[in-house]
Amino acid sequence: MQKIYEDLAPSGLRVVAVDVSNDVARARDFYDASGFTLPAGFDVEGSVSRMFGIEATPMTYLVDADGRVVWRHLGFRPGDEDQLRAEIAVVLGSN
Repeated sequence: MQKIYEDLAPSGLRVVAVDVSNDVARARDFYDASGFTLPAGFDVEGSVSRMFGIEATPMTYLVDADGRVVWRHLGFRPGDEDQLRAEIAVVLGSN
C-alpha cells in the first residue's frame, strides 16, 4: 500500500491506514520501522471497524470523491496490487 500511495498520490489518491490494534505504541513502532509515510489512524474503540463492517484485516476500501465505497478487498497477497491499481485508475478517471 505504501508503494501505491507514493506512486498515485500525485494523481489525487488519498490513503489513510486505520490500525485496529489496542497497542498504539507497538503499532506506531511497526509503522516507523517499516518506513511508512502514509497517514495512519488508530481505531482503538472499534468505531471505524463497525462503521465499515470490518470482517478481518487487512481490509482495503476504495472510496470515491462522493464518499461512496466503490470497492473492497479482504486480505493482501502479492499480485493484489495490480487489481487495486486498476480499480483506483477507474475511480481517478485515468482508466
